Amino acid sequence: MKFSGIAAAPGIGLGPIFRLEREELAVRDTPVAEAAVDREIERFRAALDASRRDLDSIRRRIAGELGEQHALIYDAHLMMIDDPELSRAVEEGIRRERKNAAWVFRGYMSGVAARLDTTEDEYLRERQADVLDVERRVLRYLRGGEPRLLADLREAAVIVAHELGPSEVALLQRGRVVAFVTEVGGRTSHSAIVARGRGIPAVMSVRGVMQQVKNGDFGAVDGYVGQVEINPDPETAAHYRARGELLQEEARVLRELGHERAVTLDGRVIELGANIELLNEVDDVVACGADGVGLFRTEFFYLGRLELPSEDEQYEAYRGVAERLNPRPVIFRTMDLGGDKVASYLGMTHETNPFLGWRGIRFALQHPELFRTQIRAIYRASAHGRVRMMFPMVSSEEELIGAKHMCSEVATELERAGVPHDPDLEIGVMVETPSAVWLADVLARHAKFLSIGSNDLTQYTLAMDRDNERLAHLYEPLSPAVLRSLRHTIEQGHAAGRWVGICGEMAGDPRTAVLLLGLGVDELSMSPFDLPRVKAAIRSVRCEAAQALGLQALQCSSAQAVKDLLREHIETMLPSFLVAKRSPL
Repeated sequence: MKFSGIAAAPGIGLGPIFRLEREELAVRDTPVAEAAVDREIERFRAALDASRRDLDSIRRRIAGELGEQHALIYDAHLMMIDDPELSRAVEEGIRRERKNAAWVFRGYMSGVAARLDTTEDEYLRERQADVLDVERRVLRYLRGGEPRLLADLREAAVIVAHELGPSEVALLQRGRVVAFVTEVGGRTSHSAIVARGRGIPAVMSVRGVMQQVKNGDFGAVDGYVGQVEINPDPETAAHYRARGELLQEEARVLRELGHERAVTLDGRVIELGANIELLNEVDDVVACGADGVGLFRTEFFYLGRLELPSEDEQYEAYRGVAERLNPRPVIFRTMDLGGDKVASYLGMTHETNPFLGWRGIRFALQHPELFRTQIRAIYRASAHGRVRMMFPMVSSEEELIGAKHMCSEVATELERAGVPHDPDLEIGVMVETPSAVWLADVLARHAKFLSIGSNDLTQYTLAMDRDNERLAHLYEPLSPAVLRSLRHTIEQGHAAGRWVGICGEMAGDPRTAVLLLGLGVDELSMSPFDLPRVKAAIRSVRCEAAQALGLQALQCSSAQAVKDLLREHIETMLPSFLVAKRSPL
């Protein structure tokens, strides 16, 4: 019995299954007598205090085991526990509604989680798991229980659960847990980050697996490709073990490439950037051998909170990234709010079609003070490293000119005030819409670089929501329409003397990365998880051969024809581990 999911943490794990039953923390709406209100509030405060002690202990443990950067994950949990707005809202709710603390607290946390659940951005969706992790911890104490532990784990095992919060992953015994599988979660979740740091193979988002396994089954988990097999025959299990040994050796080879450039066999150098969103991911950029940060998403400053971020708060974060990576460049994408990313304090109303509505640069230009604050923070951070800035969802020359005019005003203000900054900070645009593709020559007159957002460009070119399960089989980045849009943008950028990059899922696949090389791209930006394999792919091919393949792909009339072309040619150029199929056997 085989299952597929998301490859969240690399490695091969084999062992008996241990089902970690889904925790039911039912909360009843219980009236609280007026005389008992203060006592109920004290119960709530005591639950917060106990949860804080737990998290402090977990933080110290992870800091000692993995370092301070990973421990920062638990600072976010502690910030939730210590949030004065949380305490105020719950305590006022208990007094006003005369309801029990667990009921009011869950209602508050559900509202926070719901706001994150509606976002399209994978990273921000995964922050919902952190909210739920904190919620469960506090509710356990309010209900008189203790944090759940794997006390029944008597031997090395594969854990199968509906979900595991990052605080639970931190407490897994590495000698006893050979891998874990969950029904929810993704590669950017904090649970996955901690699992990778601790060297525990993990596959997430394996739908319905809890219904199909029982204690005593034998599990084989492949965290490289996201595959789980239950009760494989002896020969198959032996293949998994052999694959694990092979991939460990390949991982060693990839690590040795860490400080090498992504240069083809005939001397063409491609810049490889990493996509990140938080300061605690900077070490991943260095560890994976990236040339810099090709996309730093800044939306997390604005979402999941009740007040606007200050200029100084943003400056300190941007400065920390720039200093840590200097002299590597860092590209900060300005706020891509609106659409699915709605912060309640911005007063935004529901839109019938938010992905075609008030989002990206449109939203930023309509909130000039908010936008100006972020631009000032980025300019100030540019005094501490190689900082670049780019604007999302630009679809017209007017939008780009308006945004650049604001940048000029900010730079002039900083100059007059004697505030250190880079007056020559490079400004670029993201090409994510068909209009931007066909205005690429115009945009390139005003921008220093073009960065193609392949995920959004694909869905807008094909008029297809990439998160719609009914359309998943039709969402195809290798569509000739998408490839020709990429090629046109690259040609127009080069004609204007600009470099052109691509970020998105296409950049992170070794096979499509070689195709993008053939289309003429100068830079590829992807998850730090994917970057070593892309680097190995680039170093395994000749640019001349990739260019010939790119020309052939542009002549194809269907995505399937492009796939066949890649299978026939690119897969023969690359090391076998870079082109492993979904099934490794």
